[in-house]
This record gives sequence, C-alpha cells and structure tokens, in this order.
Amino acid sequence: MKVVYSICARFGGSGIGYTAYHAACGIYRTGMLIRLFASSNAQKDIPARLIWHWGVVGRGLKYLGAKDKTGLLYYIESVLFDLWTAACLPRCTLFHGWNGMCLHTLRRARRLGATTVVERASSHPHTQLRLLREEYERWNVPLQLPTWNYRRSVRELEEADYVTIPSSFVRDSMLEANTSPEKLVEIPYGVDLSRFQPVHDNSTHPFRAVFAGQVSLRKGVPYLMEAWRQLGWKDSELWVIGAITSDVSHMTPMWRTLPGVRFIPHSRCLETWLNQCDVFVFPTIEEGSALVTYEALACGLPVITTPHAGSVVRDELEGFLVPIRDVDALCDRMQRLRDDETLRSAMSRAALERARAFTWTTYQERLVAAYREKLSARVLQYSGESTR
Repeated sequence: MKVVYSICARFGGSGIGYTAYHAACGIYRTGMLIRLFASSNAQKDIPARLIWHWGVVGRGLKYLGAKDKTGLLYYIESVLFDLWTAACLPRCTLFHGWNGMCLHTLRRARRLGATTVVERASSHPHTQLRLLREEYERWNVPLQLPTWNYRRSVRELEEADYVTIPSSFVRDSMLEANTSPEKLVEIPYGVDLSRFQPVHDNSTHPFRAVFAGQVSLRKGVPYLMEAWRQLGWKDSELWVIGAITSDVSHMTPMWRTLPGVRFIPHSRCLETWLNQCDVFVFPTIEEGSALVTYEALACGLPVITTPHAGSVVRDELEGFLVPIRDVDALCDRMQRLRDDETLRSAMSRAALERARAFTWTTYQERLVAAYREKLSARVLQYSGESTR
C-alpha cells in the first residue's frame, strides 16, 4: 500500500499539526508512507525526503493568517496548498487529506485510481456553523465566523470515499447531514502517557478546578465563569489556562474579580499545571475530540465536560457529561466533586485507567487497520462490479 498524507499546517507543531504527526508516524512505521505534504515541518522522526512543504513561506502565511480575523488569508493559503499538492501528487493507493485543504487533490487522486480519505476533526460544517452562530447571537457578539472555506469543506466530505472522524458526536453530526454511515471511520485520538501522567504532590492546597484551551465563546467559558460566580466559593480556586480571544475579551475584567479565579497564558508545559489541580472542567460548545480531555484523564483528573467535546469520558465513571450551556449542571457537578473526596478519588483512578486505552500508538494501529479494511472492501466492490 502506498499512502500520501496531506495537511496545510505546521507538521509536528501544535493543534492539528500535532495530531497529523502521530497519524503519519504510524503510517511511516508500516512502510506505507510515500509522501507527506504540509505547509511547514517541525519534526525529525519522518525523513525529510518524504516531506514536501513550503518552509519559511508556510510559517509566514500561518503567522499572518492568525492575525486576519476575516479568515480570508487562511482560505487563500488552503486553496493554493491544495492546487500545489494536486499538481505534485504521485501515484498512490490511498490519499488522506485534511478537510478544507484537499478538494482538488482528492479529485486528482481518484482520477489516478486511489482511494480517498478526508479527515474531519470537528463536527460537520453544518453543525459547527449552526452552533457557533447560536453562541454569538446568544452573547450579542458581532459574528466572527469566517465561512470562506465552508462550501469546499462540505464538498470534500461529499466526494471522499471515506471520512475519518474522532468521536460519536462528530458521527451524529455527519448522519444529521445525510452522510452515508458506510463512509464514516471513527477513530478516537490519543495521549502521550510519557508526558501526561500524575505527579503525586503531598502539599496541601484549596480545592482547585482547571480549564485549558482557548478562552472563547466556542469553548463555553462564559458558562463556566457564571457557574463559578453562582457557587460563590471563597476557599477554592479556578485556573483558566489559555489565550483569550477577542469574542470574550470584554467579559474578562468582570471574571478577574471573581474569588479564586486565576488566568494563566497558554503554556507548553500543560501537564505541570494540570498536576496541581483536582478537577478539569471543559464546557465546550463544539469540538471534534478535544485532546486536552485525554490529557486531563492521563493526569488523573476527573473531567466535567459536554457531549460536544467528543471526549472519551463516560458519565459518572471518569467524570460527568453535562448539556451545553447548562450552568446549573456545572454548579452541581463541581459541588459534588468538591464535597466528596471519595468520589473524586474513585473518578481519578478511573480516569487513569481510561487514558491507557487511548494512547497514540493505539490510534496509529486503528488508523492503519482501517486503511487495510477499507481498501480490501473497495477491491471486493470493484471485483464484483467487473464481473457483472
């Protein structure tokens, strides 16, 4: 099997570049990877001869794109990247591209006889756009949702042979959009257990809840802050780790006055912060499968999150699942975990056990197994068609 993998991101960097790195490493170790396209490269585990990228140009475009609130520059970069990869695409057995970045390339791959796979790391574009529009309207914040790439993303999902997804939440959104269930390949993401692991600290501290991620409307932060205000605890702490986005920046002065609240900038040493806390709270509105929930589990933290996080947390076992936008439910679950140390300890042990089932090695094995299974199915399908 010859696989080409494509993502318009800094391969081996943060975010989707980090997820793509683990996927591609698994493919490379099987000997299947013949080429990887990326906007730039930040790793050395896969030989440079296999990676085609834009280097400094790609990093520059990403830097400028992050400052462009319209999203137009990201869209232009994605289109140019797609046209470039389509022109450079070698013959392969399977092409795997990230959604919104590969329309022309997957079309060329199909013309060359390859099976095509699109990675969708969030809910279906219809669901994602609806949820985020609702959120902006709810908080009376001017719409800041670039939709330049919306139609391309939908078209890629429609035209791909298969769509890899990370969670049942994403699956449900795909089925709601009339995607054939036979196209969907659900593979949860993973966590680096050598980095994220509990560190036993005998020092005493107040009950401490923690959130990590973009401090934004999408992540449900206003509901967490309102729950904290209503709880009114004077002897507990809430650490909020991450960059504050413009859609909530006008709310943060009020949040900073709440007792026990501490804002911490985005950190490359997240595990250090998590290991100083008791409970992870992540009331997100829309995700595919938030990596930070896996990381919190691996540090032994009970997790309070929503079904829309796409997490592997099971309600009442490793933590609690609460409906999106439900402040009362957030208050109740945080209160229960603060008051009941026995429950907290039991959920902590369950969290550690759960995390062990979702390593990056397991993710890689599932991805490669899915490739083989789907290719075998297509060979049988074509053989059947040729005998008719």
